[in-house]
Amino acid sequence: MQTPNAHRLNILTPSEIKDLYGLPQFGDQERQQYFEMSAQEHQSVEQRRAAIGIFQVLELGYFKAKRQFFAFELSAVLPDLRYLARHYFPGLEVNALTLPSKPTRVLIQRAVLELLTYQPCGAAAKEDLLARLQRNAALSTQPAYILRDALEYLAQKRLVALQYTTLQDMVGGVIASEGLRVTQLLELHAPEFVLKSLDALLFGDENILTLTDIKHEPRNFGLKEMRREVERRQHFQPLHEFAQTFLTTAGLSQESGKYYASLVKY
Repeated sequence: MQTPNAHRLNILTPSEIKDLYGLPQFGDQERQQYFEMSAQEHQSVEQRRAAIGIFQVLELGYFKAKRQFFAFELSAVLPDLRYLARHYFPGLEVNALTLPSKPTRVLIQRAVLELLTYQPCGAAAKEDLLARLQRNAALSTQPAYILRDALEYLAQKRLVALQYTTLQDMVGGVIASEGLRVTQLLELHAPEFVLKSLDALLFGDENILTLTDIKHEPRNFGLKEMRREVERRQHFQPLHEFAQTFLTTAGLSQESGKYYASLVKY
């Protein structure tokens, strides 16, 4: 796992982060959809004073939309509060409302989780999620793929969505762990000539084929260039044969193979 101070992966764009984690911005159609309540939800809200019940409906709607709770200022949610007052709390003066106290918000959030049959993502659930992400990293080390699967898993298990920074650390940790696993397997299974050939590719001199050389296309179809291409193939044939068997040994998917191949260009 990465430490909190380690550099975090940039997995999502700012707009994607806002879509997933930003305070919901409802239009009238979304308000009608997410603030509609079941009979059980109505009953729960009616047990509270209107000035508190309206915030429970608000939190219910926001959680239905994004499976998480938000810290917000009153000014940011006034349009939604006015909608709720018109539809569920006639006579309630929205401008006179104040945000519930922290203990009251905790009670509201517990009620929301109970009504929607969700649970916080505790330590045991995080361990299960981390094990899943580690397995996924062997299939693909693309950070976005691992993150999306984590969010789907949390929704499937009806767990509160984790913060983006928490998921960044988890994804970065499993990718680093997978890289270490593959490196250790390579050192364990690679014949000496393979390791020497890889070192030569990375650090060879002008008399040895390097990564820089293989990234260049032939200048033309002349005899000299074609002979050089044949030499390249002969040089890399043993490495290719080892790579074919190593992909199976390491349990790497075709997608992971493509990812590691893309690092050659990088």
